[in-house]
Amino acid sequence: MAVGFSQRFPAVTGDLGSIWSCQNEIRNRSRQIGELYTGVNTVIGRCDEWTGLARDAFVTSADAEKREIGIWEDGTLQAANALKSYYFTLEWVIGSVNGIRARADELWAQYQAMTPADRATQEAAIEEELSYLQGRYDEAKMTLSEEALNTGASLREALYFTPEDIHKEDGAARYVDYGDTRSLTQQELADMLARLSDPSSSLFDIDQGRIGDCHLLASLNAYNQTEAGRRYLASLITPHYGADGKVDGFYVDFPGFDRNHKRVFVQDVLEHGDTAGKSRNADLGSIFEKAFVQSHMGGTRGKIPTWGASGSLSALTMGDISGKATYPTVNLGINRESLKTAAIDAVTTGRPVVAESSPFAGDAQVTANGSREDITIASSHVYTVAAADENGVTLINPWGHNDRSGNSGSRTGATFTMSWDEFYANFGDVTVGQIP
Repeated sequence: MAVGFSQRFPAVTGDLGSIWSCQNEIRNRSRQIGELYTGVNTVIGRCDEWTGLARDAFVTSADAEKREIGIWEDGTLQAANALKSYYFTLEWVIGSVNGIRARADELWAQYQAMTPADRATQEAAIEEELSYLQGRYDEAKMTLSEEALNTGASLREALYFTPEDIHKEDGAARYVDYGDTRSLTQQELADMLARLSDPSSSLFDIDQGRIGDCHLLASLNAYNQTEAGRRYLASLITPHYGADGKVDGFYVDFPGFDRNHKRVFVQDVLEHGDTAGKSRNADLGSIFEKAFVQSHMGGTRGKIPTWGASGSLSALTMGDISGKATYPTVNLGINRESLKTAAIDAVTTGRPVVAESSPFAGDAQVTANGSREDITIASSHVYTVAAADENGVTLINPWGHNDRSGNSGSRTGATFTMSWDEFYANFGDVTVGQIP
């Protein structure tokens, strides 16, 4: 004990005044944006006597801008509230640590005043109290670290606009933005909480929308095939409670993603993403999808060159989910047995596994719903491997269906079983993930 006890507990510093000023400035900006929203409404209200296509186009455009302004107003207010919450947490931690350091200084003064004999008898008691202070200190620092992660995630979500990703609808004249989002309903939030509370059952029902993120959805569904995988996915999601005590979103962690974006806050889902336009509501798969898209500066666009979430490799995505390096087993023609072995071993040991079709995939004869079917294997598309043995492999298409061969437009279910020969002819690799 040659140095002061307080040196065991370094001071926590932070510019509380700057944080408060920043949240106050953002809060004022939110009010100004609200005034802009009111101004746009006023302009529209002056168009009562204006009729015709030009007016209709103007109102449509103004309504679209109002929607964006509303998101901007809400986002800046949320950002201010997040900074305000961090301010109070930092203030509490600084106070707690200063109290711990003061008590450590008192113990040091008492220790210095003791005789050698007293030190020998009191040293154990002093170390015990120092251990208690260390526990309080570590808890305070952990609280601040968690609040910093949550605040960073909340700020990114609050001030985030999904990059535009404009596409023309097939057979229609209008264009849609694949980056458009919508709010979650209370019923959807309640359903998600219920699923999270019981990972013994499926966490979600994958039904890919228009976004090219089959690598993500198929990988998530691979984890969803086992209870261990579901429990791991559930551990990556933390509900967020609003001021009214109700859940209003979720924190999502991607252990293997960029260190600045490992934790993402999600309060909405993609209109054209998982389950979009389907009879089912958004689910936890939709939450993971939005978090993944939000983590990429290119949003829903392709990985190259915009660094978006679409068109990536399953091995990279599996690594993002688990934080563990993952590598595919590639079909080189001469190593076909290695693909079968990798898939069977993964299924047997309960690890998540997916397969990506080759660019030259075509029609295949499979078994679906107990019947023989001829379906089209989508090229360069990722499927979940649900089962595999010496007799064949069972796959799940993240589309939620498979197209029957030909141009009939008819479909069969998402799950099908094929022989290994059909698999080798249509699939280019197998990727096995890990459950940390």
